[in-house]
Amino acid sequence: MTSQIPTSQSFVPVITGGDLGAYTLAREFHEAYGVVSAIVPTAENLIVGGSKITELYPAGAMFDPDHVVEHLASVAQQLRRDGARPLLLIAGYDHLVRIMIDHAEALRSMGYVFPELTTAQLDRASLKDNFYALCDELAIKYPQTASIDCSQGTNTIDAFVNSIAELGLDYPLILKAGDGAAWANTRFSGRRKVHFLQEPQQLKIIITQAINAGYQGSLILQQFIPGPDSNLRILSHFRDRTGENALTGLAEVIVEDHAAGLEGNSRAVVAVADAAMQEQGARLMDALDWHGFGMFDIKIHETTGEPYFLEMNPRLGRHHYYLTVAGANPATYLYREFIEMSAHGQPVTTEGPAASLTIPLKLAKHYAAPAQQQQLEAAKRANRIGWPLQYSNDRNLKRDLYQRYRLTKAAAEVAHTPGTMNA
Repeated sequence: MTSQIPTSQSFVPVITGGDLGAYTLAREFHEAYGVVSAIVPTAENLIVGGSKITELYPAGAMFDPDHVVEHLASVAQQLRRDGARPLLLIAGYDHLVRIMIDHAEALRSMGYVFPELTTAQLDRASLKDNFYALCDELAIKYPQTASIDCSQGTNTIDAFVNSIAELGLDYPLILKAGDGAAWANTRFSGRRKVHFLQEPQQLKIIITQAINAGYQGSLILQQFIPGPDSNLRILSHFRDRTGENALTGLAEVIVEDHAAGLEGNSRAVVAVADAAMQEQGARLMDALDWHGFGMFDIKIHETTGEPYFLEMNPRLGRHHYYLTVAGANPATYLYREFIEMSAHGQPVTTEGPAASLTIPLKLAKHYAAPAQQQQLEAAKRANRIGWPLQYSNDRNLKRDLYQRYRLTKAAAEVAHTPGTMNA
C-alpha cells in the first residue's frame, strides 16, 4: 500500500498492536500534535480502524521475530518514501517489546526511535521470577509465590502439586505464566491469561496442558490476595534518559475484564495518589535503570491494607487514558524524549478527580466501591471522565456503531463473582 499520511507530517508514531492501548495512543498523539499514527495490528478491526487518525498496516501473527522485523522494514519504507522523518516505535505487547530490544540495531537503521534498553533489563523486569527477586532486594511486598519449570516436562507435576502446603500456599490460588511473551503464543483449550484455582486437580490439569502445548517457561503459582477488583491498582511511570521519573500516575481499578484471555485488562479506573506506593514504583524503575514507560499491577490486601506488587509491564499499559484525563498526556513525554530530545520540566504526579471508562458509567457505578462512587461523581462534575475509544474529532458512522455495540456487551464481559478472578 501507499501511505496517505501527509509527507508534511514531521514524524510518525508507529504503534504495534490493535487494541484499546493502540487506539488510545493514536488519539493522544492526535490530541497533542494533530498527527496520524501508523498502526500495526495482526488484522484490521474497528478498534483501531475506520478512523481518520490511524493508518493500518496489518502484519498477521506477530510472534516470529524475523517476520515482525521484515514487516516493520516494509512499513518504514512506505512511511519514509519521500524523506527521512523519524518513526516513533511503540510496542503494544510484552513479546513485541522483546523483539524491539533484540533487533534494536536493525530497527534503528530503518529510522525507528524507541527506548534504549537491554535484554538483561527486560528479563529482570518482565520475567516474574526475576521481578520478585528484585522486589526482595528492595523490600517490596509481593504475593507468596512458587514456580514450576515447564521445560522439565510432566514428570515433576505431581510432586509440585503435592508440595503446595509445604510451600506456604493455600487455595484459592492464582496461576500465571512467568514468561508472558511465550504464554501469548501458547494455545490449549481453557487457556487463560490468569487462572483462578480452587483445588489441586485444576492446577495439575492446567500445568499438563501447558507443557503438552509446548510452553517451556515457568508457571507462577501465587497466593490469591483477597479483595474485589476495586482493590487493584495500576501504577504508570515514565523514566527519561537522565534517570528522572518524569511522570507518575496511579489509578484505582473499579472493574476489569473477566472474559477468557482478557483477565487483568481494566475497564474502568479513577486517578488517585498514594505517595508510598508511588515511591516503591519509582525505586523499582531506578533499580532497573529503566528507560521509557513501565506499568505495575498492584493489589491491596482487603484485611491488612498492604499493597502487593503483582508484576511489571515493560511498556505503557493498555488502559492508560486516565493519565491524559488527569492532565498528563503520555504522547507528550514520548515526543519530548525521542523526537525533540528535550527536557520534561518538573516531574509530574497525576491525581483526581479523573476517570477513564470503556463501559457505561452506570455499570462502573455498580461495581465501584463507595469511595470510588464519590470519585466518579466528582470527576463528572469536573468534566474529567474520558472514554478513550469515543473521540469527537474522529467520527465515522461504522466505527461509532461498532463502539456502541461493544458497550452493550460490557456487562457480560465484566460479570464475575466479586472477590474472584474468573467469571
